[in-house]
Amino acid sequence: MNLTQILTFLEVAKQNSFRKASETLLLTQPAVSAQIRALEEELGAPLFLRQRVRLSSAGKAFLPYARQVAALLEEGKQAVQETENLQRGSFTIGAHSGAAITILPRLLTYFRDVRPSLQVTVHTLPGDQVIQGVLEGRLDAGICYQLHPTDLLEYQVLFYDNLTLVAPPDHPAAQEPYFQLERLKETPLISLVPEAIVRKLIDQVLRENNIQPEFSIELSSLEEVKRMVREGLGLALIPQLCIDPKTDGNLRQLRVPGLKSQIPGVLVYPKERHHSSALRRLLDDIRGIYTPEEGWS
Repeated sequence: MNLTQILTFLEVAKQNSFRKASETLLLTQPAVSAQIRALEEELGAPLFLRQRVRLSSAGKAFLPYARQVAALLEEGKQAVQETENLQRGSFTIGAHSGAAITILPRLLTYFRDVRPSLQVTVHTLPGDQVIQGVLEGRLDAGICYQLHPTDLLEYQVLFYDNLTLVAPPDHPAAQEPYFQLERLKETPLISLVPEAIVRKLIDQVLRENNIQPEFSIELSSLEEVKRMVREGLGLALIPQLCIDPKTDGNLRQLRVPGLKSQIPGVLVYPKERHHSSALRRLLDDIRGIYTPEEGWS
């Protein structure tokens, strides 16, 4: 049994005619008949009724398996084509806007140097929009902070971030060697809106530390949060990777002994039976760029 015989069988079954099948396959009718006879001999049963060509009971039983073989062949061809297209295709990724300062330079530099012909589009988005974009197929993958996994997506930890308490340089707390954990219970904080993923992570960390703080200002982005801190309006808990040395150099990071705040940054992609070879290669690339063991200090 060989692949040509199986494909010939499928064409005869489709056309219900040896002659029409030979025309479609660009073969002579005797060649088509010879392939079917060889297949029948190997299977030990006639696959077609010859007087008015149609599938026999054995042919009907064999048909779904032949279709599976043809489908696998097509999938294999597609995988090869996608591998070739990796060098000239496109890839869209969503990155959480907070950590994009640290994520994007390494990600884009890698693709520029290693895969220069690949068109990479990166959207910086709030974490919930990254998740939604991957679920809806608008993004091939995403990098964001992990909250509660969904069964529809795969998650792989790329790095670990920590929450840090930031203050304007002229704030009284900025002059102290450390900030007592218990003081967070009575200190109004600037934060994100409650539905934001980072805010939910902050709430979760504070609950684990038995703290229910007061939030004096709630904003839609971490950039706005940092700006309000720089304006002297209060303190804020934010992911450490969100701090940009170029623009946030005047923010004072306060040491809070006892604050357990490690949060995972994850690579998110669709949970499917078959990922294109191009997507698998790109996901492997990203995993190679980011490793949780690096520390990200």
